[in-house]
Amino acid sequence: MQYDAMAVGNHEFDFGLDEAKKYKEILKFPLLSSNIYVNGTRLFEASTIVDKDKTVEGDEFVVIGVTTPETATKTHPKNVKGVTFTDPITEVNKVIEEVQAKASTEGKDYKHYVVLAYLGVDTTTPVEWRGSTLAEALSKNPRLKGKRVTVIDGHSHTVESTTYGENVTYNQTGSYLHNVGKIIYKSRQLLGNPTQIAAADAKKLPTNPTVEKLVKDIKQKYDAENAVEVVSNSPVELNGDRENVRVRETNLGNVVADSLYQYGQTGFSHPTDIAVTNGGGLRETIAKGKPITKGNVIAVLPFGNTISQIQVTGQQVLDMFEKSLGSILQVDKDGKKVLDENGQPLLEPSGGFLQVSGVKVYYDTNLPSGKRVLAIQVKNRVTGRYDLLDLVKTYYLTTNDFLAAGGDGYTMLGGAREEGPSMDAAFEEYLKTADLSQYEKINPNSRTISVDSKNFSLPTETSQTDAAKGDANTTVKLSYEVAGQFSKKEVVSEKVLPNTGSEQSIFLLLMGMVAGLAGIFVSRKSQQK
Repeated sequence: MQYDAMAVGNHEFDFGLDEAKKYKEILKFPLLSSNIYVNGTRLFEASTIVDKDKTVEGDEFVVIGVTTPETATKTHPKNVKGVTFTDPITEVNKVIEEVQAKASTEGKDYKHYVVLAYLGVDTTTPVEWRGSTLAEALSKNPRLKGKRVTVIDGHSHTVESTTYGENVTYNQTGSYLHNVGKIIYKSRQLLGNPTQIAAADAKKLPTNPTVEKLVKDIKQKYDAENAVEVVSNSPVELNGDRENVRVRETNLGNVVADSLYQYGQTGFSHPTDIAVTNGGGLRETIAKGKPITKGNVIAVLPFGNTISQIQVTGQQVLDMFEKSLGSILQVDKDGKKVLDENGQPLLEPSGGFLQVSGVKVYYDTNLPSGKRVLAIQVKNRVTGRYDLLDLVKTYYLTTNDFLAAGGDGYTMLGGAREEGPSMDAAFEEYLKTADLSQYEKINPNSRTISVDSKNFSLPTETSQTDAAKGDANTTVKLSYEVAGQFSKKEVVSEKVLPNTGSEQSIFLLLMGMVAGLAGIFVSRKSQQK
């Protein structure tokens, strides 16, 4: 297949700006984007004129490219340093004006416009940046009145075939070559008929012998390398479905996060307290009852990210999880909220949703975005219990280099970091020794825990040594943000009070004590036992 043009997407920046520039020379066809700027100048061509038959007047196509501004957060920040992504609709309309002004001086009047868009229609994408919004805006552009306009979109992995106004046809074919898009226009008809050719139907077509041999040779080498077994038989399905890992805790997310947590115990100067990775980086499900191969590992983690460790405060951890849980809610075709098996509203898929290890995050999706986290507990590496997050304490966070640099909108992260190996290498090593049977439940709701805040009660964990020293019926209630600890509800412990301690002691407010007794000194160290 010979391409006439291609739009720039966020993945063209996966290996940095310099590599993205090389595509302009490597490809034998125009690489287009109207809204990517470096130092005030467009980085790529904004448009091209495609004339398939120069013997026919008036059949030229004006092809315009446009890229999602989400690229600024969808790729590693270092990859787009110095790059500006401007408003899609504004830039496309600007290019139309530029093309028509030049055509006027040449005595031409183009009647066919194709916009190659990498915008998508994800509900987490700002409305003004969506491909459907662009298509609607173009249908109202007076400069395009009486002209055929075709918007071919991508990015959201959705199948879309629709029209806008009197002259705009919008099409998106899904992902992974599952469909080939086809738009048929009849003479004197402005709106096209967008259709999809399924991959199953395309397989019935005759193959090109040269291409077939080339693919076969490459595939043999690829299959040999990727067929190497890491685990002889997976006792569970590890679910990496897009609609799952980007919405809530999954068992695959737990395994990957645990592999980061385990590496972080000895791989850096300081042992890791918390490990997180973004669900958008998990790309495949591992089947039950089959070997786990190197190919499966790469399919799950295809981006070549490395492991990084950074220092964060408890406040940054809280802000990070509010960002992770900030998506709008899913609704069905009737506008009703979509609920999980516990009756809690599900979030819309977001690539920034965090899969975690070493931490428990209690949240309520009924609450407004930015105020959904009810409590956070961090695993104490010494005692194994989970202690309340201390907002002023420093924690060591292990994640991928993308998030560590503030990618996916995690601007609260960043700063100096230690680098480790590739994520897939750590994941592979963890799989070799892990008891995968413990990950049987696909959606455990045990680490990022969706609860109804109206009925929420958080039991604290106290070491057995401390518990044995007092009355088991004694309870301790900690109020919101007492001594910098984070919980929006009263925390009830069925154990005894911790011991008093050292010069690092902090105040814990006690309820149910003798009148006038407001608090006691408790060492931060003893809380961690």
